[in-house]
Amino acid sequence: KFGGDLSTNKVYNAFFANTNGNYTFRCDNSSATVTYSFGAINCGTATAAQIEAAVLENFAKGRPSSFQVQLPVAGGSLDAGIAQWAVQNTGFFLQDTWTATDKLTITGGVRIDRQTTGDKPQRNAAAAATAVAGSVAGNTVVRSTGGFGLDNSETIDGQELLQPRLGFNYVLDGADKKKAQVRGGFGLFQGSAANVWLSNPFSNTGLATRIIGCGTQGFPACPPGVSIFSANPDTQPTNFLGASPAANVDFIEKGLSQPSVWKANLAYDAELPWGGFVVGAEWLLTKTNTGIYYKHLNLGASTRTGSDGRELYYTPQAYNAACWNSAGNSITTGACAGFRSKALSNAAFNNVLQAVKTSEGGGNAVTLTLTGPKVLGVDWNLAYTRTDATEVSPLTSSVSNSNFNSRSIFNPNEEVAANSAYLTRDRLNASLSWSKAFFSKYKTSFGLFYEGRSGKPFSWTYANDLNGDGVAGNDLMYIPSAPGSGEVIFAGDTATNRANENAFWTIVENHAELRESKGRTIKRNGSFSPVVHNFDLRVSQEVPGFMPKHKGVFTFDILNVGNLINKEYGRIDEAAFQSAGGQQRNFVSFGGLDANGKYVYIVRAPETTTTIRQIKGESQWAMQVTARYEF
Repeated sequence: KFGGDLSTNKVYNAFFANTNGNYTFRCDNSSATVTYSFGAINCGTATAAQIEAAVLENFAKGRPSSFQVQLPVAGGSLDAGIAQWAVQNTGFFLQDTWTATDKLTITGGVRIDRQTTGDKPQRNAAAAATAVAGSVAGNTVVRSTGGFGLDNSETIDGQELLQPRLGFNYVLDGADKKKAQVRGGFGLFQGSAANVWLSNPFSNTGLATRIIGCGTQGFPACPPGVSIFSANPDTQPTNFLGASPAANVDFIEKGLSQPSVWKANLAYDAELPWGGFVVGAEWLLTKTNTGIYYKHLNLGASTRTGSDGRELYYTPQAYNAACWNSAGNSITTGACAGFRSKALSNAAFNNVLQAVKTSEGGGNAVTLTLTGPKVLGVDWNLAYTRTDATEVSPLTSSVSNSNFNSRSIFNPNEEVAANSAYLTRDRLNASLSWSKAFFSKYKTSFGLFYEGRSGKPFSWTYANDLNGDGVAGNDLMYIPSAPGSGEVIFAGDTATNRANENAFWTIVENHAELRESKGRTIKRNGSFSPVVHNFDLRVSQEVPGFMPKHKGVFTFDILNVGNLINKEYGRIDEAAFQSAGGQQRNFVSFGGLDANGKYVYIVRAPETTTTIRQIKGESQWAMQVTARYEF
């Protein structure tokens, strides 16, 4: 067999974030510049009602803690930033099946795919300029200048992938004439899911729009006590103190192409010589050939190294424990003025991301199946799958910066494979079915289907931004080696009162992954949400049709039928997905460093818990009625 295919994908992507203005309001401590009508407040020790009043007053007075807006460059329009491009994939394949013997069949083949595009993003010469490193001396910070030394007009044009494949099937005959077979194969396979990620350089050239902001991702703090809020999306503030327009730019690494993966499998299927049982076992191996993850190129160099070895990117003020309140929020006034993440980032740019190729990651899956003979007219089968799967990035979003943010990390740009965010470690499936013709030849059928599976993996992270990369909630937590080790400082504790440390260790001892991580940093996606159990029921009835040899079939499906009996059954409780860090839980905030460079831990109470998944009604029962006419 041989053949070919040609596909063209035309992209028109007009997504622009924050064009109407994006504001966050919070409780800020009272100061000479921040005052409240109800009196002074310390947000770290205030009651929930007092904090709510402070937040609402800041909102009413237009005093945000962070703000960001994306606007066209002077004299331009947002239309200039719309990504419009097309990519073609040309594929050819050749395959041959060889019957080597009456028992052995071998199939071999090869496929080649080539991507082409005649489009290029507009080249940004400023971004391509050589980078000039910044510096820190005491509290004086000189930010990076220049560019990033890369060509943002790089595309996948001309990338090719040769994909060999080989498979076999060998039939075994037993002495009792029962059949068995061994089958397997390996090959390289390319996907085509990367078009939205390859589109980002066309969306973010840094030439069509500018980002203006404060109090977030490398921007200076918003002016304290000053109203900058505008409810009119067409008149967003651009000239407040410290406002400096910055550009978003996206790159792809030279040689990046569509994702591809090596696959190999080996399986055995057999009809057992007794009882009418059929068994199967299959092993599936996957290994990433080309994957994608994102690097943030505008973090600047790190300014400190944490006590656990991670890179820290804050300005010097942020390392002062006095510049954090007891709620884990930053203080940016007085001696803490200058508090900022991404200390040495280039002020002329905002988010600068690069899609980078990786060969890390892969998986193993072993599936065992058992199909039994009919018992009292009931057919049944069982299947169990154990899976290990790792990835460098889950790529949860279409936008490059969101992909960077949603991965829990030790260091921001690390190429580290860990448990996949999509991993289902254990899965058990079972089914029972029975049918009988009560009326003439028209069958009544019942089916019950069960799925039990491991919950989704999640990471334990800090609730705020520990490393100063501008992302709050994506930093994997360090667990000290033992209570009283002195490796970290627990805010609010004294030599005679260790209430916060005791609360910390109570939580650690109640969770296996935390308990087993003493003396090291938590692994990404090393914990799992509760096991999920789900039953579905199907009842169908055949009825006569309007003509001979015609019939109708009415089917009633009750999905998650256990939940119809008890609302606690069939629930999916899991760590909710967060835009920062992905699936994560937390109970500690970072509170700066002490004089010896040790992390200050602010223990939060209560601990963040799992939540019920109800996005599409998955945790409740549903009924579906279907009618079919056959002729």
